[in-house]
Amino acid sequence: MQRNGAVLLGENFVADGHYGRPFRIVTHFHTDHVGEIGNSVRVCLGVIGTPTTIRFLNVLGYRVPEAKALPLDYGRWIEVDGEKLRLERAEHVMGAAQVFVETKDGSSIVYTGDFKTPGKGTPILSGDVLVIEATYGHPNMRRPFKEQVKQEFLDRVNDALALGPVRVFGYHGKLQEAMSMLRKAGVEAPFVVGGKVAEFTRVAMEEGLEPGTVLTEDVPDSFEVIKTGWYVRFSHFNEFRKRTNRHTNFLLSGWEFHTPVKKTDRNSYIVALSDHADFEDLVEYVSASRPNLVVTDGSRSKYAKDLANYIRRNLGIRAVPMPI
Repeated sequence: MQRNGAVLLGENFVADGHYGRPFRIVTHFHTDHVGEIGNSVRVCLGVIGTPTTIRFLNVLGYRVPEAKALPLDYGRWIEVDGEKLRLERAEHVMGAAQVFVETKDGSSIVYTGDFKTPGKGTPILSGDVLVIEATYGHPNMRRPFKEQVKQEFLDRVNDALALGPVRVFGYHGKLQEAMSMLRKAGVEAPFVVGGKVAEFTRVAMEEGLEPGTVLTEDVPDSFEVIKTGWYVRFSHFNEFRKRTNRHTNFLLSGWEFHTPVKKTDRNSYIVALSDHADFEDLVEYVSASRPNLVVTDGSRSKYAKDLANYIRRNLGIRAVPMPI
């Protein structure tokens, strides 16, 4: 594990950061896992990711030329100089993957990338070494209410739509998850998107997202919908600071650990909808995987040391935070 977030896997692969290895893996499209991708495109022989991730990288401006892109479906093995690699599903955002590497001497390395719902949406992989995310690696970062979040969010949105328009703020991937969630729960109000969110949603729909009708804010149909005051608009997380009282505003954030939905002002709420494993989920993954060594990712979290200490003391498994 390097300070720039690069996870070295065997002799031929590096994941989620740049390093001088023949092949760069991108587990998903979030910024902290795409660092220095331009250097990797120039130096590496190829950039590996799921087909969906490769598409999203290009949509978001991380240009991976076709000649360097190596889309790899879940479960499919590739071999490079005696080392084998495959990607497995991770429930995080569309296209997210875990990485399994078998080295020349037959030892195995698992890198989870970011994930949630271990043993359900995210299969638990077993290897000699487990490199695991530590975003919520502190023992206080538990969400005993996480099964309630979805229903409370849905209830609040329905109540708000009876009074006027709704605006949902979040990061790419989480916004599309919220769209799907609301539609499956029977929310019929039109969805409105704009800018990069619109472009990202269009590709997500081509990749299998089913949010029903989604209107782009600059077309005539959306003008009429907005006049009615009955719609849900989806905007990037960073736009939350520009919110107005015209909408009931919902910010999707993983950094709420006390209640499923928290009111922040007269018209705004924070929803504890996270795409990451909480502390209990991280421990569950390690406990079921039973590796010989756990490496907790300290390049993206200040809680890697807390998680490693807990694993050593309570699970009896050797664990170290990296980089040190």
